[in-house]
Amino acid sequence: MDQTAPGGIAVASDFEAVRVKICGALEPGRKTALGQFMTPSPIARFMATLFDDPGRPATLLDAGAGIGSLSIAAVARLGQSASIDAWEIDQLLRKHLEQTLELLGVEHRVHADDFITSAVRQIALASGRRYTHAILNPPYRKPNSGSVHRALLRKVGIETVNLYAAFIALAVLLMEDGGQVVAIVPRSFCNGPYYRPFRRLLLRTCSLERLHVFESRTMAFQDDGVLQENVIIKLVKAKPQGHVVVSSSNDQRLADYSEATLPFEKIVEPTDAEAFIHIPTDSLENPVAGSIPLLTRTISQAANCSSRSGTRSLMPFGTARKFRVGSCRTIAMSW
Repeated sequence: MDQTAPGGIAVASDFEAVRVKICGALEPGRKTALGQFMTPSPIARFMATLFDDPGRPATLLDAGAGIGSLSIAAVARLGQSASIDAWEIDQLLRKHLEQTLELLGVEHRVHADDFITSAVRQIALASGRRYTHAILNPPYRKPNSGSVHRALLRKVGIETVNLYAAFIALAVLLMEDGGQVVAIVPRSFCNGPYYRPFRRLLLRTCSLERLHVFESRTMAFQDDGVLQENVIIKLVKAKPQGHVVVSSSNDQRLADYSEATLPFEKIVEPTDAEAFIHIPTDSLENPVAGSIPLLTRTISQAANCSSRSGTRSLMPFGTARKFRVGSCRTIAMSW
């Protein structure tokens, strides 16, 4: 991406180098305490491609915004008419965030206050702004069972064991109907028993449109030495549930990207009281029951696809797999 701001300043041309430098300068103890893992630019750009064309000026929520990696990518996708509300409590990161958004030349507000406190107030009082889009890399940290955050979240019907789930749930509640939420999060919410209320809230209020899996446990946030499985999800508020696009890549470069479109029932079983979210691994030799014609795509083929049928490959966790899939979706990326 080469997003150029007014005055000819290229905002993103050297942004990844800036991100890496600032990431290395953060005090490790505070970084852990705040659950800070900054989004690499290739991942931010991919996340932004998941947004549908808004068709009108977008209002964007970026909570835990860091230095603005996700906001840059979102504006490149949504257009200069977008307006941004960004939250960041870290003073050093917030300084860089302000500079980033100024250079982008879009309407914006940077909030220094705690996002959970602010969002709960807006939801409980039915006040403040509602959003058409949210793009999130929320903090990965567990609040104490008796913490102020847990008490605040319960006031708006949110019960969760990690701040990343709290941020996504609050973002969903702050969306307009039809609002789109794209987030990168640990995979633990998909089947952890303590995340059942969170899963139920998401599936009750939104359609699950996308799931992207990183096969490597280390490469998505390699600068931070994070060892965990990460997924990117896309949710659309108050939209009837349809098929789900499941995609996979080994790491943030997405060089081996592949995807499949699957019936929702293969992702969440209708009779499952836990509402576990499955990331299917059925092979072509063991076809997915009730699925639709075969299609195979590489990422370059997908970018040129219109309405063809064939077979797409999906390779979760290092094993080549294939799925029966449906219609092709164009993906435009420019790393």
